[in-house]
Amino acid sequence: MKKVIGLQIAATTVGLILVGTTYITVRNRKRDKVASALLQRLGKMLNPVSKGLSREEALDEKYAGQVLNRVTGNVVVLKKSTATRYANEIHKAFKPWYRGGDEEENIYAVFRNLKDKVQVSQVAKAYLNMHKVSLGDQLKDRFDTNEIKTVLNIISRLPRYRKL
Repeated sequence: MKKVIGLQIAATTVGLILVGTTYITVRNRKRDKVASALLQRLGKMLNPVSKGLSREEALDEKYAGQVLNRVTGNVVVLKKSTATRYANEIHKAFKPWYRGGDEEENIYAVFRNLKDKVQVSQVAKAYLNMHKVSLGDQLKDRFDTNEIKTVLNIISRLPRYRKL
């Protein structure tokens, strides 16, 4: 009899602990979601330009593949070697301050040579593969607000894709 009562008390205690930890976990997840949403809104308000780089779909390395999967017909794309060459040109334009600093005009020229957002995405993918950092992150780190606006203006004028 004492064993049965002891087992019932132990089972009840384990059950209460399980319910309590589940409740606390769910509550913490809800709190984390609210905090994350708040931080995202604050980030957009405090630095809208660099967040514009994050929102720009053309700087996403996966964008070209998504377009190719969605669009029927032949979409114009860059050769891999051309995308790699453009990525290298961008990387070479990032110089330390003691070597004259970044050559922004060279970077703008590369973006102006690209004809659509699929090509921008291909260059971003080549940049990531070669230098192990995303092109958007590199631009955020190296460029000031006006320079980022210039890049975003160039990209925003481009069509999403072109067909043959």
